[in-house]
Amino acid sequence: MNKRTFLFLPVLFAALSVSAQTQLEKALPLLQKNNRSAAENYQVLTLFRTAKDPNTVFAAGASLVKTPPAKTQQPALFNLVLRTDDPLKQTFAAIIITAMGTAQEELLPILQNGLESKDAVLRAYAAGAYGIINPDDKNYVQEVVLLYIFDPQFAVRSMNLLAEEPKHLLKYLKQAAASPDSQTRAAAAGWLTTLHTEDAAKQLLKMAKTEVDPAVQTQIATGLAVNRDYTLQAAAKGLKQNYNTPAAGTYALALGFMTGNAADTIRRGLESTNKNERINSARAAAYMAGVLSNPDAFNYTSDRAFDTGLLKSMIPQLKVLAKTGDDSVKIYADNALRQIEKLML
Repeated sequence: MNKRTFLFLPVLFAALSVSAQTQLEKALPLLQKNNRSAAENYQVLTLFRTAKDPNTVFAAGASLVKTPPAKTQQPALFNLVLRTDDPLKQTFAAIIITAMGTAQEELLPILQNGLESKDAVLRAYAAGAYGIINPDDKNYVQEVVLLYIFDPQFAVRSMNLLAEEPKHLLKYLKQAAASPDSQTRAAAAGWLTTLHTEDAAKQLLKMAKTEVDPAVQTQIATGLAVNRDYTLQAAAKGLKQNYNTPAAGTYALALGFMTGNAADTIRRGLESTNKNERINSARAAAYMAGVLSNPDAFNYTSDRAFDTGLLKSMIPQLKVLAKTGDDSVKIYADNALRQIEKLML
């Protein structure tokens, strides 16, 4: 079972023993807490040191990388590095020590062992620590990019040492964007999103043309929306692509995330003589309704009520398409109308 899941998402624990399941379930609220007191952090450290179940060790270790323990606890962690017969616990102890701000070269052999792990997430954490201690070695930058999904702060801290100039960071992210691993591509898209540069936006647009993994497409679409000053025009043109292609879906989703900023673009698309553009615009309207109905809508709109009004103004056009369009157009127009109706409830 994938260890990282236990830290970031509520999940089923069917693969765990009853005792391990109970231990981790009880600990999850504390592990997921962003601001812990020294006493609470000591609880997590104790859990990390004493746990036998690998999933619990992983979850507690990752939590301590994000919120490192007090410096006074460093000897206990070094003791794990030197004496434990648990490779996972030993590796994470070395990673936690590095996260505490102590770049000890003697930890490199332990981290190198972690870099040989079959677990991609453990490799990512080990790469983050390795990059901090030995930034001259650029062989593991792709693993550091992957780390961004699980611990953005630690990944950025490592990459700040690995990439001497902004152009180097962009180079590494472009390489990650072409990775055969979908999670690495998603991490690259997420990181590119935060750069807010034209070059980063161009790379996101390049990714949108070929990406087929739904999770990565969603990350790309979010990035296009956040960087709409550079991407709105290209996304609008993308609505003319065959609606059955993954790229068309990515562009429509991006416009949905742009909410009111893309309203005029979507409205024009609904009136287009191009069938693909009409369908993709209806999809974008449906996505926009979904975004505005979400509790996190404030992340995508500065005025939810105003943007909802803009979306409602498209209802007449969608009704015309639902009545006069062919079967394909009707399906998407009807869906958009249903999503808007849900928003209005």
